[in-house]
Amino acid sequence: MSDLGALPVQAYLTACLLAGGIGLWLGRVAWRERDEPGGIEVALYLLCGGGVSLLYALRVAATGEVAMTVALNLATPLMGALPVLWILFAFAFTGHDRWRTENRIVALATPAFVWVLLAWSSGTHGLARRSVIPVVDGPFTLLGYGLGPVGGAFVLLAYGLCVAGVLLVVDLYERTGNRYRLQTFVVLLGTLFPFLAGIATFVDVGSYAHLSWLPTAFVIHGVFLYGTVFWLGTLDAAVVARDTAVEVMQDPVIVSGSDGRIRDLNPAAEAILPPDAVGSSLSEAFPRLEGGDEHPIAIGDRQFDIQENPITDPRGTDRGHVFLLRDVTARERRQTALERREAELERQNERLEEFAGVVSHDLRNPLAAASAAVELARQRGEDPDGALERAANAHERMDDMIEGLLALATAGETVDDLDRVSLDATVRRVWSRLETADATLTVEGDATALADRDRLEQLVSNLFRNAIDHAGEDVAVTVTVSADGDGVALAVGDDGPGIPPEERERVTERGVSLGGGTGLGLAIVGDIVEAHGWTLSVAESDAGGARFVIEGMEAADS
Repeated sequence: MSDLGALPVQAYLTACLLAGGIGLWLGRVAWRERDEPGGIEVALYLLCGGGVSLLYALRVAATGEVAMTVALNLATPLMGALPVLWILFAFAFTGHDRWRTENRIVALATPAFVWVLLAWSSGTHGLARRSVIPVVDGPFTLLGYGLGPVGGAFVLLAYGLCVAGVLLVVDLYERTGNRYRLQTFVVLLGTLFPFLAGIATFVDVGSYAHLSWLPTAFVIHGVFLYGTVFWLGTLDAAVVARDTAVEVMQDPVIVSGSDGRIRDLNPAAEAILPPDAVGSSLSEAFPRLEGGDEHPIAIGDRQFDIQENPITDPRGTDRGHVFLLRDVTARERRQTALERREAELERQNERLEEFAGVVSHDLRNPLAAASAAVELARQRGEDPDGALERAANAHERMDDMIEGLLALATAGETVDDLDRVSLDATVRRVWSRLETADATLTVEGDATALADRDRLEQLVSNLFRNAIDHAGEDVAVTVTVSADGDGVALAVGDDGPGIPPEERERVTERGVSLGGGTGLGLAIVGDIVEAHGWTLSVAESDAGGARFVIEGMEAADS
């Protein structure tokens, strides 16, 4: 038994008992909060470290070899579990939770299990421990022993696992941002204690060569791990999200933990949030972000769309959220400008319709009176120089222009309601309404298409009038209707003089006429085609005349 009255023994016993109590208490607290990444490992590490420390105090204070041996054997499985728990914690802490498979855990635990069994039975073979006897070391009476081959191998394995865990944490230290380097630094700092204690124990540093400093060092290491995970806020959100929330991203990125507090910001997010945003509640620092009711949200003179992604670990546990704020200021400005432009166009269309109404009602009445006066003058007297005839022609041309302007005012309006229209019936109905004189019509094929009935009739009527005006009253008009799957094409051709190739691109422009017309008829055709989303092309007919082909018409379901 050690000299319990000696100050060194009292001091060491006090340290071991205090460390053991702290380890067991913190381990119990950590176990209740074990949902944090690495929380289970930290809880078990503290419990094992606390148990080892208390059992070592028992070995120091024991009065006989049997009690010392019992305490040693009870502490053996706890010692064997500590390096395994450390490497498993390193996996969880550094974001390599996928490595913690059952097979790997069994593979890591098997050497420790074998060592424990051999250590318990070392009295028969000495593979793990040799010469287990009490040794007097100053005021201490300790149970000393040498390492067998299996014991030495396990010590090397334990240190190898410790080094591997340190390397994982160092790699994480290099990968994470400056804000979270504090946590990794604290973990690395705590790991120094078991390393230094092991060196001090095995190299016989100090006055008492057989005294082990490892029990209290394990508890101190566990306290550092506990502080990192449960006090500083471990990298539960940042480790998983760091690859997404890259420091160089131009868009703001905000990472919140499972407790709703902001854990990380990239520089772009720091520029738009308060300086003390990290660690504060997301609902307090940025209530519009958490609510997500407003899209996009305005921050100062900029606007952002919000993309929210949950952070979960391999077990599916909620670890927080990543908010990506995409700057859509330019897009919203373009949209506002577009809406303003559309509103202006709508006002212009309204003014155009008002103008068309004025033309229809206010100009036609005086035009009709002038035409009647000219006709009355022609009936009462002679017109030797043809002045009255020219006036009548001018009035007729003005009437055509008024009618064309009225049609042009509505031809390009967006088509909202579509009718099921038989193209053969539409063509023949329009033809029957025109003064066609000796002109002839041939219709080849038929199909039912979706179109605005009135504007389609206006289109066909203008094409027929164009053929009669430019090819003569005896023109032969051929209409061809063809269907290909869901598409329908309509072609109107004549046997007139045709349209020169260099003029075919501009004949549908407003004011362009190749035969002295108003230049509005084909422009109206182009607007109606565009309003429906169809395409119009001008070619030469089989008879050498003009041929207008309208494609892209949608076939109606039969």
